[in-house]
Amino acid sequence: MVIFETPSALVTYQKQERLLLIQWLRKPDMDLFMDTYLHALQFVCEHQQTYYFCTDQSQIGPLDREQESWLNQEYYPKVYDCIKDEIYAAIVFSNSHFKAIVTNYQASVTLPQQHFIHFNYFTKQQEALQWLLDLKKGQDVALISPTN
Repeated sequence: MVIFETPSALVTYQKQERLLLIQWLRKPDMDLFMDTYLHALQFVCEHQQTYYFCTDQSQIGPLDREQESWLNQEYYPKVYDCIKDEIYAAIVFSNSHFKAIVTNYQASVTLPQQHFIHFNYFTKQQEALQWLLDLKKGQDVALISPTN
């Protein structure tokens, strides 16, 4: 189901998997960036059983510092206020972006870490989605397993 769509972004939801996918098609300015994420947040707040997220940045490269800062300082805390549980986020980068991150990795001391978000990074969207589906499958099994 399409949640939000612009020439720069597509936000969809896969109900059975409880998975929200944000695909960046063009580099957004800050207003569009915030607007896209806030539409996703509104949906998540209305569908609080959404624990699996995938953001595909392979078409746009890295986010700028202002975008990263807004996500960490404002957006992620709002997600937690809605869901109040752990979530899993897969981020998809292009091969060159991923190599640049690995080559130039430095631990960031300026951005707070969010204790409730478990990130994993990929260069292929299908691998990212499979990771999230495997997590969901494992958690579903844990929920229905009988206790001794």
